[in-house]
Amino acid sequence: MSKVHKFVITNSDLCIACNACMKTCVKNAYARGKLSKKRLDVLSLESGKMPNQCRQCDDAPCANVCPTGALRIANSCVELCEEICIGCKLCTIACPYGAINIDAEFPPSIIEEVERHLEAGCISGLKSIAIKCDMCDGIESGPACVSACPTGALVMVDPVLGECKFGKKVKGDMTPFLKAIVPDVTFTNIPAPEIKKPKEPKPAPAETLETNKEEA
Repeated sequence: MSKVHKFVITNSDLCIACNACMKTCVKNAYARGKLSKKRLDVLSLESGKMPNQCRQCDDAPCANVCPTGALRIANSCVELCEEICIGCKLCTIACPYGAINIDAEFPPSIIEEVERHLEAGCISGLKSIAIKCDMCDGIESGPACVSACPTGALVMVDPVLGECKFGKKVKGDMTPFLKAIVPDVTFTNIPAPEIKKPKEPKPAPAETLETNKEEA
């Protein structure tokens, strides 16, 4: 069965561990009214470092075990509703990629309710909720981490349309990488890798030329 959901994945050969993806992830989440927490982690591996985030599984084990329906399979990704998440951690156990974290925090959407309870004399503790990539849902330009990547290591893949979105520049050939990830998809918009032109040698100083003529 071919994959349906869009997803973001990293070519570790191009990742330089600059952490630009993590920083822009937090800023973008806050701007969208979500918790200002990173939704991806830069992992240290034997082969180097690379970002790791939700793969938007079509069968979504995390959504299948969620007791409240906070995690649900949508048309293009696996969505998380922060308001009804109870922080039970079942999703973190079910995720095969270790891409879901639990954090003790108030979602922005319930802060006003919490403040009303505090004013009424009710003591409210922090709420533990799941944190995962939502593909920057609602942003037309797509995932912020992809746009921020300076080497094109992060790529958003749409297996249904056969399209992919890269960052500012692509420093290497992504064709073999994408072919290995989704072998049954033919992509039509893979950009050619950026090739730096060799610098032309600087002309020799005039004094050196004159000295060489005299010696000859």
